[in-house]
Amino acid sequence: MTDGEHLHELSRGECLELLQYHSFVGRLGFLASGGGPMILPVNYLADETSVVFCTAPGSELGRLDDAAPVVFEVDDSRPLEHSGWSVVVRGVARAVTDPDEVEALNRGPLRSWAATPPVQWMRVTIQEITGRRIGR
Repeated sequence: MTDGEHLHELSRGECLELLQYHSFVGRLGFLASGGGPMILPVNYLADETSVVFCTAPGSELGRLDDAAPVVFEVDDSRPLEHSGWSVVVRGVARAVTDPDEVEALNRGPLRSWAATPPVQWMRVTIQEITGRRIGR
């Protein structure tokens, strides 16, 4: 067996399927206010063009500059089977400020596991999405 024998690059459609329906907690990578790299977990919802999550106003995530470059990652692993998958989104994060959209998000199913109302909604626009699956 060679190293890459069981490694499979995922199509955009496969990546979106995993992002939308097979994970609900991801990790957001960004440059923190002090300039260093930071990765924080968030619960989220996704569609074909973006990922949305909410955070506390004034938090590290809530202070992201408009159009801040970010990466967002979701994965699943099965250690006993030596298998798993990972999807990475590259994009920009922006605060959701349109009152109608904020109202719709507030009425929707997503609730932050950490922040209590009021919350700041953030949207990551998917500019690039890639993924890999390893194992059977």
